[in-house]
Amino acid sequence: MQSYHTIINIFQIIVLAYLGGNAFYLLFFALCGFFKPETKQNTFNRFRRITIVITAFKEDLIMDAVIKSALQQDYPGEMVEIILIADNFTDESLQRLSQYPIKLVKARFEESTKVQSLKLANEHLIDNTEIVVILDADNLMEMSFLRRLNLSLDSGYQVVQCHRSAKNTNTPFALLDAISEEVNNNIFRNGHVAIGLSSALIGSAMAFDVDIYRKYIPQLTAVGGFDKELELKLLRDGIFIAYLEDAFVMDEKVQTSKVFYKQRKRWMTSQFVYFGRDFIPSLWSFTRHGNINYFDKTLQFSFLPRVLLLGILGMISIANIFFHNPVFCWLWFGSFMACAFSILISTPNHFYRKETIFALLYLPMAFVLMFSLLFKIHKKDKHFIHTEHDIQTL
Repeated sequence: MQSYHTIINIFQIIVLAYLGGNAFYLLFFALCGFFKPETKQNTFNRFRRITIVITAFKEDLIMDAVIKSALQQDYPGEMVEIILIADNFTDESLQRLSQYPIKLVKARFEESTKVQSLKLANEHLIDNTEIVVILDADNLMEMSFLRRLNLSLDSGYQVVQCHRSAKNTNTPFALLDAISEEVNNNIFRNGHVAIGLSSALIGSAMAFDVDIYRKYIPQLTAVGGFDKELELKLLRDGIFIAYLEDAFVMDEKVQTSKVFYKQRKRWMTSQFVYFGRDFIPSLWSFTRHGNINYFDKTLQFSFLPRVLLLGILGMISIANIFFHNPVFCWLWFGSFMACAFSILISTPNHFYRKETIFALLYLPMAFVLMFSLLFKIHKKDKHFIHTEHDIQTL
């Protein structure tokens, strides 16, 4: 019997070290997010020539809004070029979109992925392009987005992740997704940059020095999760990723459990794949060359999604009440509180409203969906999982 309890305790220690480590990592960077790094006030230098690359797969109905938001930027029009990679669009949509003053590139890939579209855009960049901005078909830039981005580049940044925020919170899942996005912004962007680490990439609302774009985009092979592959390559080579909090891009949030499931499956699968591929090289790079950003990123890929982490910690904390071991009981409860507190303090004030309380009732469903995905990420997806969009606002 004594050996049985010893085995249980050893197992608890191992699991607690992993899950508790997840929780306190989140809490540490959530707190760091409140300490803004000192930044010099850049004075206007010049307008850079910017190319906006919009990748779209069968997004015939929503393209007008993103194109108009790009055309209405508070930035000299002659310094902006818009490239739309229209993959698998109907002839009627192509005819309509050709009326806009943009470079419309028709595509019909054998295997449609975002990487394929970005590589095709690379072939259409004009020679005097200085900055490349990547947008998704559902992204809307605020009016001053390009001007703020241009000003930030005077600090010498080569890669900038801008502030992606929710365009819609019209369903419980959309509201939960919007909150999750802002929690990520605080922990993995503000919190990291505040102590001198690189920001995480999201997949859109990103800006690159044209030489970086031309060098790294052709190297990508990802079917899903291209931003993770790109981020790892950049950090491996010591390229810092900045975060521009005051340059906003509105992004459509998932509205149903079905779309939530498909999107998270893509994210979790790519995270699993890149952790397995890059953890040992990143550990070697950290111990040999002090490359903490590369190691920190692969370490993040080993973490559970927050909804899973919160649910599992909560259930284990309750279960430990019945084992009459106060040490483990407090350690598990402390880890649960660390995870919960990191989410609470990272959630912007405007989300503290009655609609959020109703949306929280859907957390158990989200937990079940995410838990089921743990058994479906044993191998790399061979096909791109498209997230449908249907909101067009300006």
